[in-house]
Amino acid sequence: MPSPLTVPPKHGHKTLLYAELATDLDHLDAHIAVLGIPYGSPYNIDEVTNDQTNAPTAVRQASDRVIRSLERYDFDVGGPLLDGRAIKFVDCGDVPGDVRDLGSHYVRAEQAVRKILAAGALPIVIGGDHGITIPVLRAYEGRGPVTLVHIDAHLDWRDNVNGVTDGYSSPIRRASEMAHMDRIFQIGIRNIVLGALHPAPHRDTGLMHGVGIA
Repeated sequence: MPSPLTVPPKHGHKTLLYAELATDLDHLDAHIAVLGIPYGSPYNIDEVTNDQTNAPTAVRQASDRVIRSLERYDFDVGGPLLDGRAIKFVDCGDVPGDVRDLGSHYVRAEQAVRKILAAGALPIVIGGDHGITIPVLRAYEGRGPVTLVHIDAHLDWRDNVNGVTDGYSSPIRRASEMAHMDRIFQIGIRNIVLGALHPAPHRDTGLMHGVGIA
């Protein structure tokens, strides 16, 4: 039996900021939809699960310290978080992994984001490692031009690692190949000189694509 596109979080808080849980993406009614994508495209078997795969759960649990309900008063903003406006904020759960087919996780992630966008909602995605950017941006096909602002210390322009082309070192390179992507701005990049990992070739590839790097 095929895996569902999303499932409720396995433990901890079931939703971010105590929002409504909405895993039926075919009938999604929301303005803002949170989606957890725990798994990336691993470079080796040891990376199937790592610290990043726990991040969607950790962020939801941390939100308990922010506010217990979207309608409650927030002293930081001087009122309810959504300012009393009729904004429907939901949590669509996590995209499940399949140990028998690791690549299917990205397929489901892209399908889930496509359904959120088709419902007219804004997806807020919680990873997962940087590789999850790839299926998310693929879901915006036909909705361009899309401008990408990437805030990170690393370029993420490697073509592949161990033959894997959609892992956490390659999302910006893959984004540059998507027809619906327009300008790309990378902010916070630091220089790393580690022999074969010298960033100059990847930096130069980005500059040839018109990427703004700072």
